[in-house]
Amino acid sequence: MFRFLAACLAGTAIYVLVSFTCGRDGIWADGQLMEQKRILSTRADEIQKINDGLYLEFTALEKDPDVIAGFARKMGYVRDGEKIVKINGLVSTDEYHFETGTPVKYIEPYYLPEWFCKLSGVLMFFVAYLYMSLKDFRNRDEEYSEKKSSVSVKGIPVYDLPQV
Repeated sequence: MFRFLAACLAGTAIYVLVSFTCGRDGIWADGQLMEQKRILSTRADEIQKINDGLYLEFTALEKDPDVIAGFARKMGYVRDGEKIVKINGLVSTDEYHFETGTPVKYIEPYYLPEWFCKLSGVLMFFVAYLYMSLKDFRNRDEEYSEKKSSVSVKGIPVYDLPQV
């Protein structure tokens, strides 16, 4: 009975250890999810900064006449009485390119499937049970050989006791 219970304990311990470290909700998968959370948090902060800058530009374009005039000039508008001078050969940098961040997709974390965790526990049970059975069998074999080697005279056992 002890062999069976000890083997069950060993199998259960291996199952729990493998599940806890490498299972679906284990330490390995949790570390991967925490890294994804850190990346998403960084990206969210970058997008928030872009959003704040765009909101400031929007507010300035709504309320500040100088900003409105500057933006209109960039688009090619002029005030009454202004003269336009065009210079050939200069590269125009009037186009706006807003960087909204890099898209980040959810990546399924790597982990050992549940069947593998259970199989490792069952295999450990069998290995532990087999080891203890073989050890017990070996001990019985040694005891049997010791009984055979003891000398007996016509049914009377003779013991080899140290002399005092």
